[in-house]
Amino acid sequence: MFGIWAHAATIVALARGQSMDEACFQDLVDRLGDDLTTWPPLDRIEGEAMLLVSRRARDILDEARDLRAAFAALPTPAAPADLASRILALTERADSPRSEAAA
Repeated sequence: MFGIWAHAATIVALARGQSMDEACFQDLVDRLGDDLTTWPPLDRIEGEAMLLVSRRARDILDEARDLRAAFAALPTPAAPADLASRILALTERADSPRSEAAA
């Protein structure tokens, strides 16, 4: 899964003068999701390298995947039948001119 990219991540981290830590990895998982293939290339490479060396990073990713699976297993709630008309009614009231008494 990681192959040569782990070596590239080391080069990238050295070039940046930094390396990813667990807090940064957690932040990226929280913001970008548990599918590293959708991350920006440099973040993905560093994230994959982080997974090779950090048990905590692997736990973070496993927890995010478990959470996504738990949400996916929940039934999708149905919206009330009149939801669209209620939203439109609110926007019509917001767009109506205000009376001078309210000003």
